[in-house]
Amino acid sequence: MKRRNFVKSAGGYVLLFSWMKPFANIGFDKEGQNEVELKAKCIAAFKRFEEIWDFNDFWRRGNTFDACLNFADALHHRWPGDDDVKSIQQRVDAMLDKDLTYFKSVDPSGLWTDDFGWWGLMGLNARRHLLRTGNKELADKYLQLSTDLCWKQAKDHAYDAVSSANPVPGGFRNGDAKGNNKGAKNTVTNVLFFLLSTRIYRLMLAENISDNEKYLEMAYSQWIWFDSWFQLDKYQYLKKTVSGGALVQERPTAFFDGSDYTEITHPTWHKGWVWTGDQGMLLAALTDMLAIKNNLAAWISTHKKEVNFDINAFTGKVHHYISLISKGIKTTLVSDKDHIIREAPLIANMGPEFGSDYLAGRGIMMRYLGTLDKRIAGVDFTNDIKTTVNAIWQTRNSSNNQFQPEYTSIENDKLYIQQFRRQWGLADDILKWDIAKANLQQRIGVCQSIGLDALGAMIRLMQTSQYL
Repeated sequence: MKRRNFVKSAGGYVLLFSWMKPFANIGFDKEGQNEVELKAKCIAAFKRFEEIWDFNDFWRRGNTFDACLNFADALHHRWPGDDDVKSIQQRVDAMLDKDLTYFKSVDPSGLWTDDFGWWGLMGLNARRHLLRTGNKELADKYLQLSTDLCWKQAKDHAYDAVSSANPVPGGFRNGDAKGNNKGAKNTVTNVLFFLLSTRIYRLMLAENISDNEKYLEMAYSQWIWFDSWFQLDKYQYLKKTVSGGALVQERPTAFFDGSDYTEITHPTWHKGWVWTGDQGMLLAALTDMLAIKNNLAAWISTHKKEVNFDINAFTGKVHHYISLISKGIKTTLVSDKDHIIREAPLIANMGPEFGSDYLAGRGIMMRYLGTLDKRIAGVDFTNDIKTTVNAIWQTRNSSNNQFQPEYTSIENDKLYIQQFRRQWGLADDILKWDIAKANLQQRIGVCQSIGLDALGAMIRLMQTSQYL
């Protein structure tokens, strides 16, 4: 994500509910009985998002609207005939028209590579939404945004296509399109374009759109980049937790003479840095690789990319990574006291330098946990998502249904820091997001998107639980 000066908006920061209510269950567990209540809460959450979403920050705007689209899609599948839900779909159409105008108003040359990953993923979900509502013209524009304006821009300016980088070649740097800064090959940039490649390819297969092989090729290249790093145990890019799970770190580093992975800026790196958002996107990309494994096997054979590619061995390895990361999330990013999903308690995430960037991570992770097949993951996050939604709802500003950066108790946060430190080996004693200097409208927009992500994930899990 890009780190730049914030755009000022009218008004300063206000204190938004520093107190916490007890976490009594508010009724999301009893499906059917509380269907009307749940839908009403979703509608209220969207109404607040509608009031605050139109802010001026490129990457946050792309990601927060992706949360909105995933939420709206979950609503549609849960209550397709409901008049209020139909109204939300129509209002999202109008918001998408405005969002495309915003995208076109921004000069892409000075933006960081990962900024385009967020918009690229959002564009694919926008297309799905717009095709469903019958707006093909705008849907086609959003597909072009994803493929030509986001994916191609990153491939042309940030992908290390002829790399002799040591110890692992390839990968994307998060520098700017002008080339003033090459940046670092961090996780968020690489997983964004791993996932964007798999998602474009799957969309094109589903819609029978030609010229899709380049996206499969990039997905394969990104799979090789991640898998190569994961096999280098001594660098702990996929770091094991005490529980036997694992989490992917914020970036791969290897400090030796001749290494090309020594960048500790762009943004400022901290040892042991791990972020929730990376975990969710990586699980989604790996799941996509399972969905296209037969296409991948055929492509590898045709282009002679691997002499002895074994689809069963590939499937087993991907399953193993999904299981490891899922277990790492369950035991390290979910409190074993109150079962609420949390951010890793690290200053790199929550501190003043980049806290307002990494604030979104919990929502991003839940966005993808909501679609994770627990039969593959070996972990069921349903109760954790429901408990987190309860916490988010109870700690909202009830006068306007604005969600907050913190939705947990300080007592349980202290216990969670101890739990995280036991599992991960290090933690910072940080209890609150240090984001007082962040732009208010951007901050509350991100906070509201976390709630939409959590609600959307819960609705999806409710829909699929009967089949799993």
